[in-house]
Amino acid sequence: MSYVVGVASQENHEENSNDRLDLTRRIDPSSTDMRLPRETFLKAAISLKNQVVEVTWKRDGITDTGIDPTVYTGLLGTALACLRSYEVTGNEQDLLLCSEIVDTCSVSARASSRHITFLCGRGGLYAIGAVAANYKGDRRGRDFFVNLFLEVAQERALPVGPEEGGFGMSYELMYGRAGFLWAALFINKHLGEGTLPSDLLMPIVDAVLAGGRAGASDNAACPLMYRWHGTRYWGAANGLAGILQVLLHFPLSIDDVEDVKATLRYMMSNRFPHSGNYPSSEGNPRDKLVQWSHGAAGMTITLCKASEMYPNDREFRNAAIEAGEVVWKSGLVKKVGLADGVAGNAYAFLSLYRLTGESLYEERANAFASFLYHNASELVTIGLADGANHAFSLFQGLAGTACLWFDLLKPESSRFPGYEL
Repeated sequence: MSYVVGVASQENHEENSNDRLDLTRRIDPSSTDMRLPRETFLKAAISLKNQVVEVTWKRDGITDTGIDPTVYTGLLGTALACLRSYEVTGNEQDLLLCSEIVDTCSVSARASSRHITFLCGRGGLYAIGAVAANYKGDRRGRDFFVNLFLEVAQERALPVGPEEGGFGMSYELMYGRAGFLWAALFINKHLGEGTLPSDLLMPIVDAVLAGGRAGASDNAACPLMYRWHGTRYWGAANGLAGILQVLLHFPLSIDDVEDVKATLRYMMSNRFPHSGNYPSSEGNPRDKLVQWSHGAAGMTITLCKASEMYPNDREFRNAAIEAGEVVWKSGLVKKVGLADGVAGNAYAFLSLYRLTGESLYEERANAFASFLYHNASELVTIGLADGANHAFSLFQGLAGTACLWFDLLKPESSRFPGYEL
């Protein structure tokens, strides 16, 4: 049965915090009647993944020459959902579908080579292609995609920091250098450390750090800061949270580690005092957004990673838990997707569950996922500029919900698609 009767307003990213549903009053996460069993999520995930494939691939993907080949809103998001399904169910048809989609997207990617990130560019295409081929035991295909990735890594702007006179390429996750590095991490995780060598990646890491130091030169309290389209964003998609999330995966010098830690502390000390939420950008006074792309949900995941990397710094663990409380107390938003909806916010609780081992966070993730089970189909086009065109996408639509349901089957190994490894 449906146990959530209201949702918060989040029209055009301008939701009012007073209108959010307070789950602490409406849902008791310790009540077993309110939690859907895992087998229900498995059936729902498979069914929804099949629907995503039907709408985005079988119905439109082969004939539509103007396809969106990205992970974020396009066909590669479907491919990643199929890959996740294969990892959970072992269904080889999902793996074949993933590879077929990658092959089709390869044509579009060659025609449009502007971006090289995992979420919005060729980095995602080649990374998913290499991993899918590796799962299939197709060494030739794996090497083909790895070599294409290595060609992209030769992009001159990638390892150029401000001290070399270059700011040309952005630094953030969706379109910039952090997004390319995340794709490299994805390959190395699945194909083995050293598949993409450190001497290729670390100069890019150094350039990201140098760019952050240059961007923070007028703020002594914050060692790293970045601009995207002129704005100093803090969020996961285009700002500090996403860049730091990537940097936390690399072996850094003592000075680099201290700059990363101090930047996190700066963000923690500049939360909104009343709510505990995080600003969407430097100096922005509006306390409105609680989601992955801006606000506490994305910061929860990044702080969990910081706590994992620096377990002796208890402040990061405490801040992650506090950010998770902001997500819970803020309630549900109307959107369903990973970027700024219920599915993305649920992953904050899964990150906390992996960090702490406390069942409370699994139960909260289950509560959000159960809400989607009952309501996602009615809410999926709310607030989407492209409406139904993105309704089945990974980050703005139902493909992300399918991934969440798959991850509820084994929450200890869950990971936010395109953000956690």
